[in-house]
Amino acid sequence: MVKTNPDDLMKMQTEAFRMSSAAATKTLEGFQKLAALNMETAKSSLEQSAEQIRALLAAKDAKTLTELVTSYTRPSPEKFTAYARAVMAITKEAGSDLSAIVEKQVAESNAQLTAAIEELAKNAPAGSEGMIAFVRQALAAASTAYDQVNSATRQFAEKAEASISGANKKR
Repeated sequence: MVKTNPDDLMKMQTEAFRMSSAAATKTLEGFQKLAALNMETAKSSLEQSAEQIRALLAAKDAKTLTELVTSYTRPSPEKFTAYARAVMAITKEAGSDLSAIVEKQVAESNAQLTAAIEELAKNAPAGSEGMIAFVRQALAAASTAYDQVNSATRQFAEKAEASISGANKKR
């Protein structure tokens, strides 16, 4: 049945607000996790720098000093890989949560639209069967297209994750 009375519209509005609020909360949680990761990384970097400065100041000769400077200038692929994996995990989790919210909202909207079309079909004047069939076909095509795009997006994300994991393993 098509939702047309004020109570139903208020329920729809409340649900839309709830979904928007849930999406905003998930987004903020993701940002908080990234901020915490960045703060921990910065803290670790500062601690490492302090240790390196102490070691440089404690060097007794030029050879030791040169060796320390040389070793400190080499990038640490392990640290970069760990950081990249942590960022990837946070973004994947946030993306999955947001995707679930969007998929639920799309499913509910599709159900409401289908119900509205069926209600329209029941009350349509004679001779409008062709138009109703066209609308049903358009809805089915849109649903199929959404499913295909959603599937392709998932496959792309899985391949991107596999590529990053493969690149990290080669290091």
